[in-house]
Amino acid sequence: MFTLDIPPGHTALIRGPASVECGSLCRVFGGLFQRFEVPPHKQYPVEGPAVLKIESGVVVFVKGTTIPQDWNIETSGVIALIGPTDVGKSSLSTYLLNIHVAKGRRVCVIDADVGQSDIGPPGFVAYSCTSASTPHISTLEPQDGYYIGSTNLQGVEELLVAGVIWSLRRATAQYPHLVIINTPGWTTGRGLQLLKALIDATGATPVNIGDTIIPGPTASKPPYVLPRGPQERKELRNYAYRRYLKATTKAQAESERLALCRWDGGLECPWGRYVPGGVDKPEKRGREYVVPPQYLRHIFAALYKDKRLVGYGVVEKFEPKIAMYATTIEFDEVRIGKIRIDPDTRQELEPLP
Repeated sequence: MFTLDIPPGHTALIRGPASVECGSLCRVFGGLFQRFEVPPHKQYPVEGPAVLKIESGVVVFVKGTTIPQDWNIETSGVIALIGPTDVGKSSLSTYLLNIHVAKGRRVCVIDADVGQSDIGPPGFVAYSCTSASTPHISTLEPQDGYYIGSTNLQGVEELLVAGVIWSLRRATAQYPHLVIINTPGWTTGRGLQLLKALIDATGATPVNIGDTIIPGPTASKPPYVLPRGPQERKELRNYAYRRYLKATTKAQAESERLALCRWDGGLECPWGRYVPGGVDKPEKRGREYVVPPQYLRHIFAALYKDKRLVGYGVVEKFEPKIAMYATTIEFDEVRIGKIRIDPDTRQELEPLP
């Protein structure tokens, strides 16, 4: 652990993993905090003057603030943050949350960036509502979530739209002053079409970051964004899987609890049929895939009770009953998708095609 003295007019960019304890209160993304954790491959700005103790992590000093002046947006209703990957959508979500809750307002965040989720595990559209400041939206616990079942949106675009509408309906039932939708970073081709569909379906006001992608207000991209490559993104997803699958037990469920899909010697789902066979890698044959038998194990599942998300699981087999490692045994519905997770290491495996 080392001590850091940030002079006035400067900002310390703290890159995780790091634990931070402030001598008094530290200003981070517009909020004030005594202590906080910075996850791996994330970067939090701490504005001076401040004295803090840091365990681990990397620190970069910059002069001035890293928060663009035009981020001080006074708004209400529903907004959707629009921009490509690594443009600062999660940072702006956090900043807007903090400056509005500081005025006694309640704010909900809907995280629709399913490939790089901050609220809940990857593969979900999840939301959280709060009246308290937070060092980053990734510290918020999901109040409910809609399982998309994939971190790749191609082919499941309609599920994302459904998940955002589903989450918005539940979030607005809490009568927040502001709802922030953190959208996916897919902003070209069909991704742009998807973003326009989200705006039309929700009635949200688009707020672009950096370039104007959808007509509407545009905020500046922050000057010091921490870029992440494919490997860092994968490690962030695995970090989230470990967080939400940290305590599991063996559980069984009747096959009738499996939603959308069914097992009849193969796995039949709306998005594809998967049949175990003597192949080294998945092979598409007509309307079905022949897959190595192990591909029909380690399938990440969302567990629901009375239509609410109550836990997570990893399905190991489907007959004669559904057998899984689960974070709870109190569920009445099992939803699966294409995501596969090693139940021992909690790391993602090659997904179903």
